[in-house]
Amino acid sequence: MFVASTVLFVWAHSDFDPVEVTVEEASLERLDLTAPAGHGTTPASLAYNLSLAVAVRNPNLLIRVWRTAPLDAELRLAGRPFAAVRLAGAEERDQLIRPMRSAVYRAAAASESAPVALRGDEQAEVAWESAFGLFWLEVVVSGEVHYQLHPRRRSFTVRCPLRLPLSTAPAAVAFARFEGTLPPQACMYV
Repeated sequence: MFVASTVLFVWAHSDFDPVEVTVEEASLERLDLTAPAGHGTTPASLAYNLSLAVAVRNPNLLIRVWRTAPLDAELRLAGRPFAAVRLAGAEERDQLIRPMRSAVYRAAAASESAPVALRGDEQAEVAWESAFGLFWLEVVVSGEVHYQLHPRRRSFTVRCPLRLPLSTAPAAVAFARFEGTLPPQACMYV
């Protein structure tokens, strides 16, 4: 019995699963596509207000995890980055992510002063999506964690495709909790 419990203890502390990242909440408060007048060389621009809640989950049974670097999110439209937000600052060793628990980080992104300039294909994509009442974008989350009792830090980058419904109402349009089992919204390691 002692040998079995020792083997189980060693196995539980030596084998670990990578952190899981999901977009828990996202809301799109404003999305304005402005096309240039005439056929000039000025690109169309996109103005937006977007807020995110990203969860980092520790799926391990016994091993605790803590962040060792900033947690950043990059917003992409048609594969091209158009904004970056910092979800959490530098190392927070005192804020461990306990086994089988999550830590949720919130951030907001807006293009108040300088709207995002869109190329022709991006403008067409946003116009096409808007016709169907959706706004598609990708959130790429990157960070670094340290697993308890392991010598090395582990970097991660995940890509989370999002589909946000558009609305003509002045209130924010939101979705709640993208589950990891839904294929289009699941975050995938890059």
